[in-house]
Amino acid sequence: MPGPLITLTILAVCLGLIALMWLGWRARRRRQSSIAAAPELPAGLGEPVFALDDVHYVATSTAGAPLDRIAVEPLGFRGRAVVEVHPTGLAVGIAATRPFFVPRERIEEVGRAQGTIDRAVERDGLILVGWLLDDDHPVATYFRVVDPADRRALLDALQTLAPEPTAQEHA
Repeated sequence: MPGPLITLTILAVCLGLIALMWLGWRARRRRQSSIAAAPELPAGLGEPVFALDDVHYVATSTAGAPLDRIAVEPLGFRGRAVVEVHPTGLAVGIAATRPFFVPRERIEEVGRAQGTIDRAVERDGLILVGWLLDDDHPVATYFRVVDPADRRALLDALQTLAPEPTAQEHA
C-alpha cells in the first residue's frame, strides 16, 4: 500500500471517529433536552462567606450514576472554576461558560468521592455536591481541589449548606 493511501486511510478513520463522538454527544443532549439548565446567578448575591479560585470542575452526573454525565448548559464540560459559598447557596463559574447557582434549599448532600466520569483520584480526592437540578433530576456535581488544606476548607464551607441529617440517617 503506497504511503499516501495509508495516510488517507488513517485520516478517514480519525475523521470517522470524531464524527461518531460528535453524534454521540448530540444524541446525549437530545435525550436530556427535558432537563432544565442550571440556574443563573441571582441578582444581588452579595459577598461569599468562602471562595476558592483554583478548583477543577470535573463533571455533573445523574445522582447515583457517576458515569452518566449531564450535558445541559453549562454543566457539560469540565474546566477550571471559581467556587463561592454564599449563605443562600453555591455559585460556580466554570471557565468559558456562564456561571450557575445552586440554591441552598436544593442541596441534598455534601461529601467526598473517589471517581466520576473522566476522573479517578485518590480516596476522597473529589468533593461531591448532591443537588436537585429540577424537581425530577437529582444530580451530583464533582470538584477537584489539589491542595489538601484548600480541599478541606471548601468541604467545610460547603457542609454549612447541607441539610442536617435526621435521626433516621444516623441509625
